[in-house]
Amino acid sequence: MFEKLNFSLNRVYPTLVVSTMSSGKSTLINALVGQDLLPSRNRACTAKAVAILDNDMKSEFVIHAVDRDGKYSLLEKATKKIIADFNQTNDVQEMIIEGEIKGIRNSKKSLLLIDTPGINNSMDLAHEQVTKSVLDEYPEGLILYVINAQQIGTYDDCNFLSMIAKKLRDNPNFNILFAINKMDLIDPEKERPEDLVENCKNYIQARGIENPVLIPISAGSALLFKKVLNGDGLSELEEENFVRDYKYFRREGFSLVDYVSFPERGNGMELIEIDGNQYTRSAIYAALENTGLPALENKIDEILVRNAKMRAPRITQRRQTKPKSGSGSKKGINKKTKRKSTKRR
Repeated sequence: MFEKLNFSLNRVYPTLVVSTMSSGKSTLINALVGQDLLPSRNRACTAKAVAILDNDMKSEFVIHAVDRDGKYSLLEKATKKIIADFNQTNDVQEMIIEGEIKGIRNSKKSLLLIDTPGINNSMDLAHEQVTKSVLDEYPEGLILYVINAQQIGTYDDCNFLSMIAKKLRDNPNFNILFAINKMDLIDPEKERPEDLVENCKNYIQARGIENPVLIPISAGSALLFKKVLNGDGLSELEEENFVRDYKYFRREGFSLVDYVSFPERGNGMELIEIDGNQYTRSAIYAALENTGLPALENKIDEILVRNAKMRAPRITQRRQTKPKSGSGSKKGINKKTKRKSTKRR
């Protein structure tokens, strides 16, 4: 796809988001993006690798697609339904979603989030092969490994972690972050969060990955808070979940992180009404902070800056042809990615 669009891989930083099924991987990517783009259900819903390219010059997410015959199309509006259909059809060979990922700063490179299928889908063994192929494609970058806080140490996860450990040994320029997701579903009276994180650390090290960086998060709650702050409408169920999650993450003395910084928050005293109750914008930001997602965004920022001179994957054959117009718009990809200035969380 990058070859067809004449877009240099030297300008992107690949981040491969991997996990076993039902870890909340797609929800985490949606939380990073700040809106519902990828389908997320309690079953296998990612059948192909889908890439999201961070471009600060895009106010809306667009879709670049190439079909099996090599025909290029540009869709001016990315929706969850279009992306879900892409995952289920054999007509589309590749797809890149392009738009601004507001939680991540671009330095000299633009973030390229690559969502991979869960590796333990017994109904479709091709999912595991797709994920392995994506991992083999890149000699360096970032692996964002998502772990379900409720299912640490499963048989499939053990095997997958061992494979990732070998990938890191063979490719020392790769970085890895572990996001322990669904922390809001853990009962702290039965298991203290610090004990869970320590147990997870020991489990990862036992698989051959030394000194892992672990960030406990609640991607689902973070996505809800971001949607409210962005002014997006919520369904009735989402409103109920917002009220529950807000109470959970605003309770005294509880936070999944010790420090965090935010982008500009606007008027912190602005009132937002949800399900008949009013909340200040600053209070929702505080709840968002406690989900742990901003800490993960900060860590990705640090890695992007530190690896600004990283070597990119080589293209074996490069064609200098312009994309063909398809069923979508004739506009081409905007090749200039604007550098973000001083976004803070």
